[in-house]
Amino acid sequence: MKLQKLDFSVAILAGVSCFLMYIDVPVWAVFIGWAWYFTLGATPDLIKKGILPAITGSVLAIVAFLLIDLFSGFMPGMAATILSVIISVFLLMLTLKVPILNISLVSFNAYSCMFVGYAAGTFMPIDGLPGTLNAAIWITGANIIGLLFGWASIFLSSLGKKKSAK
Repeated sequence: MKLQKLDFSVAILAGVSCFLMYIDVPVWAVFIGWAWYFTLGATPDLIKKGILPAITGSVLAIVAFLLIDLFSGFMPGMAATILSVIISVFLLMLTLKVPILNISLVSFNAYSCMFVGYAAGTFMPIDGLPGTLNAAIWITGANIIGLLFGWASIFLSSLGKKKSAK
């Protein structure tokens, strides 16, 4: 087992990410975005490519919450939830057919993160903002910060390396 600079930069940045808890950023969502970065190839363009699918997944989770509220007015809670998830995930599947939105790992994880984070209340409430929008800002924002942490861990591990001549 050979230790590499990346092992240290990831560990140190993971520790640094804990400071985000002081401002109620859901660090668990940062780690999910960070995992996207490494899983999808660890290239700088993933930050730009990942933002729209993350927002899309998050927005479709909000659509599910709104539909659950709507359908709960005239059907049992579980039926309302099932129908809402069918509709919103079908829409998610349609968005994956759009080239700039077709990163399924990011879209589905962002959708799931919103469900978990909103239900658990793991975000800072801001007076005057609807709960779902507030959750989306904090949770999806944390996912995007994770993409940045992924990039930063690669960048920091490359400091001091000499560029080879081509």
